Amino acid sequence: MAEEKRLGGVRERARGWLSGYRFEDTQLGAWLAVIARRPDTIGTMVVGVAATAIYLFTSPRDKQDIDYFVRLADAFLHGRIFLTEAPSWLNELVPANGVWYVPYPPVPAVLLMPFVALFGTEFHQQVASSLFGGIGVALAWLTFGRFALSMRARFGLTAVFGFGTTLWFTAATGSAWYIGHAAAVMFSMAALALVLRRRWPFLVGFLLGGATFARLPVGLTAPFFLAMVAGVGWPPRLPERSEWAASARRVVAFGLGLAIPVGLYVLYNLVRWGTVTDQGYALIPGLMDDPVYAKHGILALEYIPRNLYAIFLRSWNYVDDPPFLQPSWMGLSLFLTTPLFAWLFRARLRDPRVAWAVIATALAATPIVTHGNVGFTQFGYRFSLDVQPMLFIVLATVWERGVSRLAWAAAIASIAICGYAFWAIGIGFVAF
Repeated sequence: MAEEKRLGGVRERARGWLSGYRFEDTQLGAWLAVIARRPDTIGTMVVGVAATAIYLFTSPRDKQDIDYFVRLADAFLHGRIFLTEAPSWLNELVPANGVWYVPYPPVPAVLLMPFVALFGTEFHQQVASSLFGGIGVALAWLTFGRFALSMRARFGLTAVFGFGTTLWFTAATGSAWYIGHAAAVMFSMAALALVLRRRWPFLVGFLLGGATFARLPVGLTAPFFLAMVAGVGWPPRLPERSEWAASARRVVAFGLGLAIPVGLYVLYNLVRWGTVTDQGYALIPGLMDDPVYAKHGILALEYIPRNLYAIFLRSWNYVDDPPFLQPSWMGLSLFLTTPLFAWLFRARLRDPRVAWAVIATALAATPIVTHGNVGFTQFGYRFSLDVQPMLFIVLATVWERGVSRLAWAAAIASIAICGYAFWAIGIGFVAF
C-alpha cells in the first residue's frame, strides 16, 4: 500500500511537470518559432549555417593525402585536364604519354577551383566537402517545404537527412571519393527544390547534370525530374491538351539544361580517352587484376548478392571490450545506419511522387548493386547517397500522413547511431 501510494505521488508530480511543459518555451522551440515566420528564407539560412558548422567541427583536422580533386582543380586553373606528377600514394591515376589523368567525374574539381585559387594545393578539401554537405542539408529543408509537413516534422526529417544518414560522416570526412557524394547530394537537392516548385526547368536539368558528373549513377534518376517537369502523373498519362504546349516547353528547357553538362563531359572524355564514353576507371593500372574485379570485371550480375548483403544484412563488428559495437569499414546495413528508412515501406505507390522516385531509385541502383566494390572504406553504405534524395522524397510523403511516436524514435535513433559511429571511428575504434 505504501509503495502504491509513493508511486502515485511520483505519477502526480510527473503529470504536473508535463502539464506545465511547453515545447514552444524551449530554446529549440524558440528557434523554430523564428524560422516559422519565414521558413524558406530564414529557415534555409539557419539550417545551412548550423549543418555546415557541425560538419566542419566534426571533420578531420589533418589534410587529406588522397587529394586527386585538389590537384585536378589546380590543373584546371592552369589550363590543363591532366596532372604532371603522380605521387606513389595516388595509385588510381591513369598514365598517358608522360602525364596522368584523374579517372573520376570532374565536378568536385570544378567546385574546388575557387578554393584552390585562393589557398593553393594545400587546401583541406574536407572544408569544401563540409560546405557542400551543409548546403545539401539546407536545400533538403527547402525541398521538404513542398510537402504538407508540420514545422516539427520538417525539422525532424531535415535533421535525419543531415545527421541520421551516412551523409554526415561522408561529407565531413571529405576524402577523395567522399567529396563526390557531398557534391552530388547538393546538386540533387537543388534540382529537387526547384522541380517540386515547377520552376526553372532549364536550371533543373543543369543541376541534375552537375549531380551526375559528380556521381555518374545519379543521372539515372532523370525520369523523376522529367515526370515532374512534364506534369506526368501516375499511372503515366499525358497532361490535358490545353497544357501540351507549356509542358513541351518545360521538357525542352529541361533537356537543354541537361545537355550542357552532358556535352562538356562528352568533350572531356574525347580529349582524355578518345571516346565519348567514360573508360577511365577500367584504365587504372592493375585494377582488373584486383581480386574484387578479376573474375567478372567491374560490373556484373554476380556482384548483386554482395551488395544486397551490404545494404540489408551487414552489421557491426562485436568486440568483447567497451564500447563493444565497432563500425566496420566494409559498411553497415542501410536500415541499421538509418532505422527511419524502414518507413519507406509505408509509402503509397499511387502517389506520383512516390512512384517516380521508386523508378528513379531502381534505375540508379542498377549500376550500384552490380558493381564489384561495395564502397569500402566507408561508414554505412555510402553508395546509397546517390539515391538518398529520392528516398527522402518518399519518406516525406509518408510523414505527410502523420508521424507516430515510433517514427520519432526511429528518427532519433538514426541520429544517435550515426553520431556514435562518427565518435567511434574518431577514436580509432573501427576495423574491417
